[in-house]
Amino acid sequence: MSRLIISAGRRFGRFTVLFFVVPALIIFCVWMSLLDNHPIWFIASGFVVMPIATTALAFLFGTLFAGFRRSKIKGVSEAEAPGLWALWRSVAGPRRAARTVVILEGNLNASVREERTLLGLLGNRLFLTIGIPLLAVTDERALAAILAHEDAHVRNKDTNGSLNLAEFENGFGFVFEYAPPGTTITGSLLHAAIGWLSQSFEREEIRLSREAEIKADRHAASSGDAEHAARALLLLATADVHFTETVYDPLQHELRGALRPPRPPLERMLEAAGQLREPICLNVCARKALASPDDAKSTHPSWAQRLAALGYTEPPDLEPIAVTALSTLLNSSVAQRHISEFDTKWTARMEDYLQR
Repeated sequence: MSRLIISAGRRFGRFTVLFFVVPALIIFCVWMSLLDNHPIWFIASGFVVMPIATTALAFLFGTLFAGFRRSKIKGVSEAEAPGLWALWRSVAGPRRAARTVVILEGNLNASVREERTLLGLLGNRLFLTIGIPLLAVTDERALAAILAHEDAHVRNKDTNGSLNLAEFENGFGFVFEYAPPGTTITGSLLHAAIGWLSQSFEREEIRLSREAEIKADRHAASSGDAEHAARALLLLATADVHFTETVYDPLQHELRGALRPPRPPLERMLEAAGQLREPICLNVCARKALASPDDAKSTHPSWAQRLAALGYTEPPDLEPIAVTALSTLLNSSVAQRHISEFDTKWTARMEDYLQR
């Protein structure tokens, strides 16, 4: 049964709920016909029909209005990051870039999501998120390959706003936002009805995400230079290993029993990024990244699997970057302002956490 529902969700997206709503409407009409001739049956069956009807109504609202509100995220302007915007425009094209909001974050990551407001009637917007640490460990050539990977997600229609299964699931999120389980009858009934699907949804989303990553890697390689795509992937993998060893693992240790927040992770990552300019450190981390085992529960394949999909059984030669994308694509004052904001927010969260 779960396979059937997920298959329908992949094909029809949020409109999959109509397979439940239509039978529920028929049941409701039959129930109303009992009012005149069989009032006792009408009253007795109401305890079953009314929850079905209210749940179907909640589904309809979720189908129609999930994504109704436009996000108010502002992002960075072209004046603040002219080089970054120019690079994205060269990769995605002027039309796609015109409907993009570029957002900076404090993690080693790049991602893209799509917002389709009111079934797309109010237009589609892309939200391209780029981590400042990512800019610190790549150059313009590597970042262009990473942006081509993100653009491939949009072209392949596997961003969260285009993926039918994600849109189907968003309909539930809308319902639960206004009818929380545990506090409303409709929300509790709906949660009980679909709770058994959660693991199936998770497994299918992981499978689709892993497939999408491989497809996007191959698209990035085919749209440019496969060697550049592999190099960018390896730079990202190397930084991931290096930051785990030099930033996140020590930070977790320092937080145990801490009375005050330690140095924020972004500050540490930007400092550790300089160590990757050393060829020995760079290549040691690259070998560790390729030796990392695959995590079946991760939404991304292992680094070795992703490189193998590009035709590399052995890692390409990796030389340290000469000039970082952070220094060439982002105004220094803008970069410092965002770094300070991220550090301040992290410190405030940790202060609140440690005081509990």
